[in-house]
Amino acid sequence: MYLIQKTITIVFICCVSIIGFAQQQRPNIVFILADDLGWMDVGYNGSEYYETPNLDALSKKGVVFNRAYAAAPVCAPTRGSIMSGKYPATSGYTGLPGQVGRPAKGKLVDAPSLPALPLDEIALSRVLRDNGYSTWHVGKWHVGEGAGHSPVNYGFEKEITGYEGAKWVGKRFRQNDNMFITDHLTDTAMYLIENRDDKPFFLNLWYYAVHTPIKAKAADIAYFEEKAKRMGLDTINPFVEGENYPANPWFDKDRMNKRISRRKIQSNPVYAAFVYCLDYNVGRLVAKLEEENLMENTIFIFFSDNGGLSSAEGSPTCNAPLREGKGWMYEGGFREPCIFYWKDKIGSGVINQPVVSTDFYPTILDLAGLEQLPNQHTDGVSIKPLLTGQDTFSRGPIFWHSPHYFNNGGYPFSAITDGDWKYMFNYHSGKAELYNLMVDPSERKNLIDSRLDKAMEMEKELNNWLETLNPKFPEPNTDSKQ
Repeated sequence: MYLIQKTITIVFICCVSIIGFAQQQRPNIVFILADDLGWMDVGYNGSEYYETPNLDALSKKGVVFNRAYAAAPVCAPTRGSIMSGKYPATSGYTGLPGQVGRPAKGKLVDAPSLPALPLDEIALSRVLRDNGYSTWHVGKWHVGEGAGHSPVNYGFEKEITGYEGAKWVGKRFRQNDNMFITDHLTDTAMYLIENRDDKPFFLNLWYYAVHTPIKAKAADIAYFEEKAKRMGLDTINPFVEGENYPANPWFDKDRMNKRISRRKIQSNPVYAAFVYCLDYNVGRLVAKLEEENLMENTIFIFFSDNGGLSSAEGSPTCNAPLREGKGWMYEGGFREPCIFYWKDKIGSGVINQPVVSTDFYPTILDLAGLEQLPNQHTDGVSIKPLLTGQDTFSRGPIFWHSPHYFNNGGYPFSAITDGDWKYMFNYHSGKAELYNLMVDPSERKNLIDSRLDKAMEMEKELNNWLETLNPKFPEPNTDSKQ
Protein backbone atom coordinates (compact mmCIF):
# COMPACT_ATOMS: atom_id res chain seq x y z
CA MET A 1 0.00 0.00 0.00
CA TYR A 2 1.37 3.41 -0.93
CA LEU A 3 2.19 5.73 1.97
CA ILE A 4 0.06 8.42 0.32
CA GLN A 5 -2.89 6.34 1.47
CA LYS A 6 -1.79 6.09 5.05
CA THR A 7 -2.61 8.37 7.95
CA ILE A 8 -0.47 9.86 10.66
CA THR A 9 0.69 7.14 13.03
CA ILE A 10 3.32 8.88 15.13
CA VAL A 11 3.95 7.21 18.44
CA PHE A 12 5.82 9.25 21.02
CA ILE A 13 8.13 6.80 22.78
CA CYS A 14 10.54 9.08 24.56
CA CYS A 15 10.39 9.48 28.32
CA VAL A 16 13.37 11.84 28.44
CA SER A 17 13.11 15.39 27.17
CA ILE A 18 15.12 15.98 23.98
CA ILE A 19 15.96 19.44 25.20
CA GLY A 20 17.20 18.15 28.51
CA PHE A 21 19.21 15.46 26.78
CA ALA A 22 20.83 17.94 24.40
CA GLN A 23 21.89 20.10 27.33
CA GLN A 24 23.79 17.14 28.78
CA GLN A 25 25.42 15.91 25.58
CA ARG A 26 24.87 17.17 22.07
CA PRO A 27 23.78 14.46 19.65
CA ASN A 28 25.79 13.41 16.64
CA ILE A 29 24.14 14.19 13.32
CA VAL A 30 24.29 11.99 10.23
CA PHE A 31 22.68 13.48 7.13
CA ILE A 32 22.56 11.15 4.12
CA LEU A 33 21.55 12.74 0.83
CA ALA A 34 20.90 10.57 -2.19
CA ASP A 35 21.22 12.02 -5.69
CA ASP A 36 18.20 11.72 -8.03
CA LEU A 37 16.50 9.06 -5.90
CA GLY A 38 12.78 9.28 -6.53
CA TRP A 39 9.97 9.00 -3.98
CA MET A 40 8.90 5.71 -5.55
CA ASP A 41 12.44 4.29 -5.74
CA VAL A 42 12.22 2.76 -2.24
CA GLY A 43 10.41 -0.34 -1.09
CA TYR A 44 8.58 1.32 1.78
CA ASN A 45 6.81 3.64 -0.67
CA GLY A 46 5.57 0.73 -2.72
CA SER A 47 8.24 -0.19 -5.24
CA GLU A 48 7.87 -3.87 -6.10
CA TYR A 49 10.93 -4.16 -8.33
CA TYR A 50 13.59 -2.20 -6.48
CA GLU A 51 14.80 -3.54 -3.13
CA THR A 52 15.79 -1.29 -0.23
CA PRO A 53 15.70 -3.50 2.88
CA ASN A 54 17.81 -1.19 5.04
CA LEU A 55 15.77 1.92 4.30
CA ASP A 56 12.61 -0.11 4.77
CA ALA A 57 13.84 -1.18 8.22
CA LEU A 58 14.61 2.44 9.14
CA SER A 59 11.17 3.49 7.95
CA LYS A 60 9.60 1.13 10.47
CA LYS A 61 11.73 2.42 13.35
CA GLY A 62 11.78 6.11 12.50
CA VAL A 63 9.55 8.90 11.28
CA VAL A 64 8.68 8.87 7.58
CA PHE A 65 7.63 12.13 5.98
CA ASN A 66 5.30 11.19 3.15
CA ARG A 67 5.23 14.71 1.68
CA ALA A 68 8.83 15.81 2.08
CA TYR A 69 9.77 18.22 -0.69
CA ALA A 70 13.02 19.35 -2.23
CA ALA A 71 13.13 23.12 -2.67
CA ALA A 72 13.90 22.65 -6.37
CA PRO A 73 13.40 19.95 -9.02
CA VAL A 74 17.19 19.61 -9.55
CA CYS A 75 20.12 19.01 -7.27
CA ALA A 76 22.22 22.17 -6.83
CA PRO A 77 19.56 24.61 -5.57
CA THR A 78 18.11 21.96 -3.26
CA ARG A 79 21.55 21.41 -1.75
CA GLY A 80 21.92 25.14 -1.25
CA SER A 81 18.55 25.22 0.52
CA ILE A 82 19.64 22.53 2.97
CA MET A 83 22.82 24.38 3.85
CA SER A 84 21.19 27.84 4.09
CA GLY A 85 17.64 27.26 5.28
CA LYS A 86 16.53 29.50 2.41
CA TYR A 87 14.56 28.87 -0.75
CA PRO A 88 16.69 29.04 -3.90
CA ALA A 89 14.83 32.19 -4.97
CA THR A 90 15.76 33.82 -1.65
CA SER A 91 19.48 33.06 -1.91
CA GLY A 92 19.62 33.53 -5.68
CA TYR A 93 21.10 30.06 -6.22
CA THR A 94 18.30 28.73 -8.41
CA GLY A 95 20.04 26.89 -11.24
CA LEU A 96 22.87 24.50 -12.00
CA PRO A 97 26.49 25.72 -11.96
CA GLY A 98 26.88 24.61 -15.59
CA GLN A 99 24.06 26.95 -16.64
CA VAL A 100 25.79 30.10 -15.47
CA GLY A 101 26.33 32.28 -18.51
CA ARG A 102 24.91 29.51 -20.72
CA PRO A 103 21.12 29.69 -20.36
CA ALA A 104 18.80 27.16 -21.90
CA LYS A 105 16.74 28.65 -24.71
CA GLY A 106 13.26 27.73 -25.86
CA LYS A 107 10.24 29.96 -26.11
CA LEU A 108 11.89 31.73 -23.18
CA VAL A 109 15.48 32.24 -22.07
CA ASP A 110 16.50 31.06 -18.62
CA ALA A 111 16.79 33.63 -15.86
CA PRO A 112 20.34 34.17 -14.56
CA SER A 113 21.43 32.27 -11.44
CA LEU A 114 24.30 32.70 -9.04
CA PRO A 115 27.20 30.27 -9.61
CA ALA A 116 27.21 29.15 -5.97
CA LEU A 117 25.50 29.65 -2.65
CA PRO A 118 26.81 33.03 -1.45
CA LEU A 119 29.59 32.74 1.11
CA ASP A 120 27.91 35.29 3.37
CA GLU A 121 25.18 32.75 4.07
CA ILE A 122 25.72 31.27 7.52
CA ALA A 123 25.76 27.62 6.46
CA LEU A 124 24.42 24.95 8.82
CA SER A 125 27.86 23.35 8.90
CA ARG A 126 29.41 26.60 10.08
CA VAL A 127 26.95 26.93 12.94
CA LEU A 128 27.55 23.38 14.08
CA ARG A 129 31.33 23.80 13.84
CA ASP A 130 31.17 26.98 15.89
CA ASN A 131 29.15 25.13 18.54
CA GLY A 132 31.73 22.42 19.10
CA TYR A 133 30.94 19.89 16.38
CA SER A 134 33.44 18.08 14.22
CA THR A 135 32.10 18.74 10.71
CA TRP A 136 32.77 16.32 7.84
CA HIS A 137 31.53 16.43 4.28
CA VAL A 138 31.83 13.22 2.29
CA GLY A 139 30.68 12.91 -1.34
CA LYS A 140 29.05 15.18 -3.89
CA TRP A 141 28.86 18.88 -3.06
CA HIS A 142 27.33 21.03 -5.84
CA VAL A 143 26.63 23.95 -3.50
CA GLY A 144 29.32 25.70 -5.49
CA GLU A 145 32.23 24.69 -7.67
CA GLY A 146 35.83 25.75 -7.99
CA ALA A 147 38.23 27.52 -5.68
CA GLY A 148 36.56 29.36 -2.86
CA HIS A 149 33.31 27.41 -2.86
CA SER A 150 34.29 23.98 -1.56
CA PRO A 151 32.80 22.51 1.64
CA VAL A 152 35.62 23.93 3.78
CA ASN A 153 34.55 27.43 2.74
CA TYR A 154 31.14 26.76 4.29
CA GLY A 155 32.28 25.47 7.66
CA PHE A 156 33.34 21.87 7.11
CA GLU A 157 36.60 20.92 8.75
CA LYS A 158 37.11 17.91 6.49
CA GLU A 159 35.97 17.29 2.94
CA ILE A 160 36.26 14.12 0.93
CA THR A 161 34.33 14.81 -2.23
CA GLY A 162 34.93 11.52 -3.98
CA TYR A 163 35.89 11.13 -7.60
CA GLU A 164 37.07 14.67 -8.39
CA GLY A 165 40.76 14.41 -9.15
CA ALA A 166 40.74 10.63 -8.69
CA LYS A 167 41.07 7.91 -11.30
CA TRP A 168 37.58 6.52 -11.50
CA VAL A 169 36.38 4.88 -14.70
CA GLY A 170 33.22 6.66 -15.78
CA LYS A 171 33.52 8.77 -12.63
CA ARG A 172 31.84 6.04 -10.59
CA PHE A 173 33.44 2.61 -10.93
CA ARG A 174 37.04 1.44 -10.56
CA GLN A 175 37.19 -1.75 -12.53
CA ASN A 176 40.64 -3.03 -11.54
CA ASP A 177 39.53 -3.85 -7.99
CA ASN A 178 35.72 -3.82 -8.38
CA MET A 179 35.51 -0.72 -6.18
CA PHE A 180 32.31 1.28 -6.52
CA ILE A 181 32.42 4.92 -5.44
CA THR A 182 29.34 4.43 -3.24
CA ASP A 183 31.27 1.80 -1.26
CA HIS A 184 34.34 4.04 -1.15
CA LEU A 185 32.41 6.98 0.31
CA THR A 186 30.89 4.74 2.97
CA ASP A 187 34.35 3.38 3.83
CA THR A 188 35.52 6.96 4.25
CA ALA A 189 32.59 7.87 6.48
CA MET A 190 33.16 4.78 8.62
CA TYR A 191 36.84 5.65 8.97
CA LEU A 192 35.95 9.13 10.20
CA ILE A 193 33.54 7.68 12.75
CA GLU A 194 36.08 5.13 13.97
CA ASN A 195 38.76 7.81 14.38
CA ARG A 196 36.57 10.53 15.90
CA ASP A 197 37.57 12.54 18.94
CA ASP A 198 35.33 13.21 21.93
CA LYS A 199 33.37 15.97 20.23
CA PRO A 200 29.95 15.39 18.68
CA PHE A 201 30.14 15.09 14.90
CA PHE A 202 28.15 16.21 11.90
CA LEU A 203 28.60 13.72 9.06
CA ASN A 204 27.23 15.12 5.81
CA LEU A 205 27.28 12.05 3.57
CA TRP A 206 26.02 13.07 0.14
CA TYR A 207 26.22 10.13 -2.26
CA TYR A 208 26.53 10.41 -6.03
CA ALA A 209 24.07 7.52 -6.29
CA VAL A 210 21.80 7.22 -8.14
CA HIS A 211 22.77 10.00 -10.58
CA THR A 212 23.94 9.14 -14.09
CA PRO A 213 26.01 7.40 -15.31
CA ILE A 214 23.85 4.46 -14.27
CA LYS A 215 26.35 1.81 -13.20
CA ALA A 216 26.25 -1.09 -10.77
CA LYS A 217 27.96 -4.31 -9.77
CA ALA A 218 27.69 -7.26 -12.14
CA ALA A 219 26.26 -9.68 -9.56
CA ASP A 220 23.56 -7.22 -8.54
CA ILE A 221 22.66 -6.51 -12.16
CA ALA A 222 22.31 -10.23 -12.84
CA TYR A 223 20.01 -10.61 -9.83
CA PHE A 224 17.67 -7.87 -11.03
CA GLU A 225 17.76 -9.12 -14.62
CA GLU A 226 16.45 -12.43 -13.32
CA LYS A 227 13.89 -10.66 -11.12
CA ALA A 228 12.63 -8.67 -14.11
CA LYS A 229 12.12 -11.94 -15.98
CA ARG A 230 10.23 -13.48 -13.04
CA MET A 231 7.95 -10.45 -12.91
CA GLY A 232 7.48 -10.37 -16.67
CA LEU A 233 8.94 -6.88 -16.88
CA ASP A 234 11.41 -7.82 -19.59
CA THR A 235 8.55 -8.36 -22.05
CA ILE A 236 7.10 -4.85 -21.62
CA ASN A 237 8.23 -1.83 -23.61
CA PRO A 238 8.96 0.58 -20.72
CA PHE A 239 8.91 3.81 -22.73
CA VAL A 240 6.26 6.14 -24.08
CA GLU A 241 7.28 8.71 -26.67
CA GLY A 242 5.92 12.17 -26.04
CA GLU A 243 6.27 15.75 -27.16
CA ASN A 244 9.49 17.49 -28.19
CA TYR A 245 11.76 18.93 -25.54
CA PRO A 246 10.82 22.59 -24.98
CA ALA A 247 14.34 24.07 -24.91
CA ASN A 248 17.97 23.53 -25.85
CA PRO A 249 20.40 23.31 -22.93
CA TRP A 250 23.94 24.55 -23.38
CA PHE A 251 25.31 21.06 -24.06
CA ASP A 252 22.73 19.99 -26.65
CA LYS A 253 21.75 22.56 -29.26
CA ASP A 254 19.55 20.03 -31.04
CA ARG A 255 17.47 18.98 -28.01
CA MET A 256 14.28 20.68 -29.25
CA ASN A 257 14.27 18.40 -32.30
CA LYS A 258 14.14 15.33 -30.06
CA ARG A 259 11.14 13.77 -28.39
CA ILE A 260 10.79 13.10 -24.68
CA SER A 261 10.90 9.38 -23.90
CA ARG A 262 9.16 8.72 -20.58
CA ARG A 263 9.60 5.51 -18.63
CA LYS A 264 6.23 4.11 -17.59
CA ILE A 265 7.40 1.19 -15.39
CA GLN A 266 10.32 0.40 -13.11
CA SER A 267 12.21 -2.32 -14.97
CA ASN A 268 15.82 -1.23 -15.53
CA PRO A 269 18.03 -3.89 -13.84
CA VAL A 270 21.12 -1.68 -13.78
CA TYR A 271 19.25 1.12 -12.05
CA ALA A 272 17.67 -1.37 -9.64
CA ALA A 273 21.14 -2.68 -8.78
CA PHE A 274 22.36 0.90 -8.32
CA VAL A 275 19.53 1.61 -5.86
CA TYR A 276 20.28 -1.66 -4.07
CA CYS A 277 23.94 -0.67 -3.66
CA LEU A 278 22.93 2.69 -2.21
CA ASP A 279 20.65 0.98 0.28
CA TYR A 280 23.33 -1.59 1.12
CA ASN A 281 25.70 1.21 2.06
CA VAL A 282 23.10 2.94 4.20
CA GLY A 283 22.89 -0.36 6.07
CA ARG A 284 26.67 -0.52 6.43
CA LEU A 285 26.74 2.92 8.00
CA VAL A 286 23.90 2.10 10.41
CA ALA A 287 25.73 -1.07 11.42
CA LYS A 288 28.90 0.92 12.10
CA LEU A 289 27.03 3.39 14.30
CA GLU A 290 25.54 0.48 16.23
CA GLU A 291 28.93 -1.23 16.52
CA GLU A 292 30.37 1.98 17.97
CA ASN A 293 27.40 2.30 20.39
CA LEU A 294 26.48 5.65 18.86
CA MET A 295 22.92 5.10 17.68
CA GLU A 296 21.33 6.22 20.96
CA ASN A 297 22.92 9.64 20.58
CA THR A 298 22.80 10.11 16.81
CA ILE A 299 20.17 11.91 14.77
CA PHE A 300 19.96 10.02 11.48
CA ILE A 301 18.35 11.69 8.46
CA PHE A 302 17.86 10.30 4.96
CA PHE A 303 16.68 12.44 2.03
CA SER A 304 17.10 12.94 -1.73
CA ASP A 305 17.80 16.13 -3.65
CA ASN A 306 15.16 15.83 -6.40
CA GLY A 307 12.87 13.37 -8.11
CA GLY A 308 13.86 10.31 -10.07
CA LEU A 309 15.12 10.72 -13.63
CA SER A 310 12.23 9.57 -15.81
CA SER A 311 12.26 11.66 -19.00
CA ALA A 312 15.87 12.12 -20.18
CA GLU A 313 19.32 10.51 -20.30
CA GLY A 314 17.88 7.05 -20.82
CA SER A 315 14.98 7.65 -18.41
CA PRO A 316 16.17 4.98 -15.94
CA THR A 317 13.25 5.08 -13.48
CA CYS A 318 9.54 5.74 -13.16
CA ASN A 319 7.96 7.79 -10.36
CA ALA A 320 4.36 6.64 -10.82
CA PRO A 321 1.91 7.11 -9.21
CA LEU A 322 3.53 10.54 -8.99
CA ARG A 323 3.58 12.59 -12.18
CA GLU A 324 6.81 13.25 -14.13
CA GLY A 325 10.23 13.39 -12.44
CA LYS A 326 13.48 15.28 -12.11
CA GLY A 327 13.33 18.78 -13.59
CA TRP A 328 9.52 19.05 -13.58
CA MET A 329 7.05 21.07 -11.50
CA TYR A 330 4.88 18.05 -10.68
CA GLU A 331 5.13 15.85 -7.58
CA GLY A 332 7.54 13.42 -9.21
CA GLY A 333 9.99 16.29 -9.62
CA PHE A 334 10.51 17.12 -5.96
CA ARG A 335 8.61 14.86 -3.56
CA GLU A 336 11.32 12.82 -1.84
CA PRO A 337 11.85 9.82 0.42
CA CYS A 338 12.61 11.18 3.89
CA ILE A 339 13.30 9.40 7.17
CA PHE A 340 14.25 10.75 10.60
CA TYR A 341 15.54 8.29 13.19
CA TRP A 342 16.84 8.93 16.69
CA LYS A 343 16.71 5.81 18.81
CA ASP A 344 14.43 6.19 21.84
CA LYS A 345 14.31 9.99 21.42
CA ILE A 346 11.69 10.49 18.72
CA GLY A 347 8.68 8.50 17.64
CA SER A 348 7.91 6.31 14.67
CA GLY A 349 5.26 6.35 11.99
CA VAL A 350 4.14 8.23 8.91
CA ILE A 351 3.45 11.97 8.69
CA ASN A 352 1.44 13.35 5.80
CA GLN A 353 1.98 17.03 6.53
CA PRO A 354 4.19 18.74 3.94
CA VAL A 355 7.74 19.73 4.87
CA VAL A 356 10.57 21.05 2.70
CA SER A 357 14.36 20.90 2.54
CA THR A 358 14.76 24.36 4.11
CA ASP A 359 13.31 22.86 7.31
CA PHE A 360 16.34 20.66 8.00
CA TYR A 361 18.45 23.61 9.18
CA PRO A 362 16.23 24.85 12.03
CA THR A 363 15.12 21.31 12.91
CA ILE A 364 18.69 20.09 13.39
CA LEU A 365 19.49 23.11 15.54
CA ASP A 366 16.35 22.49 17.58
CA LEU A 367 17.05 18.80 18.13
CA ALA A 368 20.65 19.57 19.08
CA GLY A 369 19.54 22.12 21.67
CA LEU A 370 21.06 25.06 19.79
CA GLU A 371 19.53 28.49 19.33
CA GLN A 372 17.52 29.20 16.22
CA LEU A 373 18.87 31.70 13.69
CA PRO A 374 15.66 33.10 12.20
CA ASN A 375 17.49 35.77 10.21
CA GLN A 376 19.38 32.99 8.43
CA HIS A 377 16.94 30.10 7.97
CA THR A 378 14.22 32.51 6.88
CA ASP A 379 12.34 29.91 4.84
CA GLY A 380 12.74 26.98 7.20
CA VAL A 381 10.59 25.90 10.13
CA SER A 382 11.63 23.47 12.85
CA ILE A 383 9.56 20.32 12.47
CA LYS A 384 10.58 19.00 15.87
CA PRO A 385 6.94 19.17 17.04
CA LEU A 386 6.02 16.63 14.36
CA LEU A 387 8.89 14.39 15.40
CA THR A 388 7.70 14.44 19.01
CA GLY A 389 4.05 13.66 18.40
CA GLN A 390 2.47 17.12 18.23
CA ASP A 391 0.27 16.38 15.23
CA THR A 392 -1.56 19.71 15.46
CA PHE A 393 1.56 21.44 14.12
CA SER A 394 1.49 22.89 10.60
CA ARG A 395 4.48 24.58 8.97
CA GLY A 396 2.38 26.70 6.60
CA PRO A 397 2.70 27.09 2.82
CA ILE A 398 5.71 25.94 0.81
CA PHE A 399 6.89 27.92 -2.21
CA TRP A 400 8.94 27.23 -5.34
CA HIS A 401 10.38 29.56 -7.95
CA SER A 402 12.41 27.79 -10.62
CA PRO A 403 12.97 30.18 -13.55
CA HIS A 404 14.86 27.68 -15.71
CA TYR A 405 14.44 25.01 -18.30
CA PHE A 406 16.38 21.91 -17.37
CA ASN A 407 17.33 19.16 -19.78
CA ASN A 408 14.59 16.80 -18.56
CA GLY A 409 11.68 18.40 -20.41
CA GLY A 410 10.27 20.55 -17.63
CA TYR A 411 9.44 24.24 -17.77
CA PRO A 412 10.23 27.38 -15.76
CA PHE A 413 7.59 27.69 -13.04
CA SER A 414 6.50 29.07 -9.70
CA ALA A 415 4.35 27.07 -7.31
CA ILE A 416 2.81 26.90 -3.87
CA THR A 417 1.45 24.03 -1.81
CA ASP A 418 -0.65 24.67 1.27
CA GLY A 419 -2.34 21.80 3.02
CA ASP A 420 -3.93 19.51 0.45
CA TRP A 421 -3.73 22.04 -2.39
CA LYS A 422 -1.07 22.85 -4.96
CA TYR A 423 -1.09 25.74 -7.43
CA MET A 424 1.50 26.14 -10.20
CA PHE A 425 2.18 28.71 -12.90
CA ASN A 426 4.03 27.55 -16.02
CA TYR A 427 5.96 30.45 -17.57
CA HIS A 428 6.47 28.58 -20.86
CA SER A 429 2.76 28.03 -21.52
CA GLY A 430 1.52 31.02 -19.55
CA LYS A 431 -1.04 28.74 -17.88
CA ALA A 432 -1.80 27.82 -14.28
CA GLU A 433 -2.74 24.46 -12.77
CA LEU A 434 -4.48 23.57 -9.51
CA TYR A 435 -4.66 20.16 -7.82
CA ASN A 436 -6.04 18.68 -4.64
CA LEU A 437 -3.20 16.33 -3.72
CA MET A 438 -5.19 14.49 -1.10
CA VAL A 439 -7.62 13.10 -3.65
CA ASP A 440 -5.41 13.41 -6.73
CA PRO A 441 -1.74 12.82 -5.83
CA SER A 442 -1.01 11.94 -9.47
CA GLU A 443 -2.10 15.45 -10.56
CA ARG A 444 -4.37 14.28 -13.35
CA LYS A 445 -7.42 16.51 -12.74
CA ASN A 446 -6.62 20.19 -13.14
CA LEU A 447 -9.19 22.13 -11.08
CA ILE A 448 -8.18 25.58 -12.30
CA ASP A 449 -11.62 26.22 -13.84
CA SER A 450 -13.90 24.44 -11.38
CA ARG A 451 -12.17 25.89 -8.29
CA LEU A 452 -11.32 29.35 -9.54
CA ASP A 453 -11.85 30.76 -6.04
CA LYS A 454 -9.13 28.51 -4.61
CA ALA A 455 -6.85 29.19 -7.56
CA MET A 456 -7.15 32.96 -7.11
CA GLU A 457 -6.50 32.66 -3.38
CA MET A 458 -3.32 30.65 -3.91
CA GLU A 459 -2.19 32.77 -6.85
CA LYS A 460 -2.40 35.85 -4.64
CA GLU A 461 -0.40 34.17 -1.88
CA LEU A 462 2.25 33.05 -4.37
CA ASN A 463 2.51 36.50 -5.95
CA ASN A 464 2.76 38.17 -2.55
CA TRP A 465 5.68 35.90 -1.72
CA LEU A 466 7.40 36.61 -5.02
CA GLU A 467 7.02 40.35 -4.52
CA THR A 468 8.98 40.12 -1.26
CA LEU A 469 11.95 38.60 -3.09
CA ASN A 470 12.31 40.58 -6.32
CA PRO A 471 13.41 37.34 -8.03
CA LYS A 472 14.71 36.77 -11.54
CA PHE A 473 12.28 35.62 -14.24
CA PRO A 474 12.83 33.98 -17.64
CA GLU A 475 12.70 36.40 -20.53
CA PRO A 476 11.11 36.01 -23.99
CA ASN A 477 13.43 34.52 -26.58
CA THR A 478 13.36 36.91 -29.50
CA ASP A 479 14.80 34.20 -31.75
CA SER A 480 12.13 31.63 -30.87
CA LYS A 481 9.65 30.43 -33.47
CA GLN A 482 7.36 28.83 -30.84
